[in-house]
Amino acid sequence: MPNLLIPCSGPGTRSTGYTKFHKALIRIGDCAVIDHIINSFENVEKIYITLGYEAEYIQEYIQHTGRKNVEFIPIENWNSSQIASFKQIPRHVFDQPVYYNACDNWSTNVTTVDKNTWFTCTPENAQYYDTSEDVVYSGISYIKDSKEYYDILQSTDINRNDLLLLQQLNDLQSVALDDWYDVGNEQSYHTVKQDASFSVLDKTQQEIYNVNNRIVKLFHNKPQIHLNNNYPHPTPIEHSERGLSYQRVDGKVNPFNGDFDKLLNNLVDTWRFSLNNNIPCVNKALWQDKTWERFDQIVQQFPEFGGTIMINDSYVDCTRIVENIDWDLVSTGVVGACHGDLVLDNIIVGDNQIHYIDHRPGVVNDIFYDICKFYHSLSLHNNNLKRYKLQEEHKVYKVNLSPSDEDKIRLAVFKNSDVYRQNQRKIELGVGCIWLSMSPLNVDKNLNKFLFLLAIEQLRKHERF
Repeated sequence: MPNLLIPCSGPGTRSTGYTKFHKALIRIGDCAVIDHIINSFENVEKIYITLGYEAEYIQEYIQHTGRKNVEFIPIENWNSSQIASFKQIPRHVFDQPVYYNACDNWSTNVTTVDKNTWFTCTPENAQYYDTSEDVVYSGISYIKDSKEYYDILQSTDINRNDLLLLQQLNDLQSVALDDWYDVGNEQSYHTVKQDASFSVLDKTQQEIYNVNNRIVKLFHNKPQIHLNNNYPHPTPIEHSERGLSYQRVDGKVNPFNGDFDKLLNNLVDTWRFSLNNNIPCVNKALWQDKTWERFDQIVQQFPEFGGTIMINDSYVDCTRIVENIDWDLVSTGVVGACHGDLVLDNIIVGDNQIHYIDHRPGVVNDIFYDICKFYHSLSLHNNNLKRYKLQEEHKVYKVNLSPSDEDKIRLAVFKNSDVYRQNQRKIELGVGCIWLSMSPLNVDKNLNKFLFLLAIEQLRKHERF
């Protein structure tokens, strides 16, 4: 069987405006581009991946996915030129025929061939790609005469365009691909991205994948996870410097009817234990300082939010609204076991166990933070992110969150709990602070605007003056 070579050493300068990590790690659907590439080649013996730019992210990601037939090839001076990087690939990679696939595109229909082949495609923006006689090279090839190719590679004086190397092989053919997907430039990336089906809140500093029955998460900062027995996490958890992963578990996210009742009863019992012990805490950093910090961040993105704007037919001084929050009420809570990000999307209700994922580090010790996060997610969760409405014209805004019928029922059940009825204003204000704190953190700038405006509306309804 042939090998598969995926070059991932280059920086991908054309994709820097929309990537969080290396372009091979752009999530399309459930998994990364590099998974789509690997999955398109069923009959290969070994996978070789060159590493250079952001090598650690790619290596850790592949290790978290559990793939075993992979060899990483470090490339020194990876930023010099494409061909200079290729020349550092060791000879043994070419001891047998090899499929070559650039790290930013793939096809689900790579034809099995028995001779040297370069595969062609028909992109909408052909100016970004290498061509031969007006035929576009896909970045995918089959090198049957791999030893000859290696000799050509070592002797060439060209700096880029691997198609020129391929064309020095004897008995070379071109084969058109029936489908082809590319993330190498922004236009083609957005075309492919429209087909994504994995519903997550797209944050700038992390990415989440569902691959090979594992949940894999990558972070710009070293991941931290704070577990406790009150909120059991799926195990085992594998850690690395820049990521973590764990086995995907079966169950329901956004539970309804009896499953939601089971979940809420479990949570209320946990909260009630802490409330009955009534050990007060004052966490100004978690509530007041964090809210103001995120307020400053959103105002940096949208300066008009620092002044007076019109929201839903009312003039609102946003700064004054935040100043008038009852900070004593919001910041004074109760000590207890906390998850840190207790939202529906982080809870999986199974037949025999409730699993909790995405625990936050131990800076949260106020159970009301968990309560408010949970309450917020009953209105705003990944399944209804596309339901929000934002209209904007000359600093006049209309915002509306349209909960589903299921959302309305869950909200009514929660509001009937004694935890909510006895702490209504505190919880409502806390939710406003949480929405404001979320507002500058998302890739979708319209979502950022919506969350901020929703927060201001929420806080205005419950301000003390």
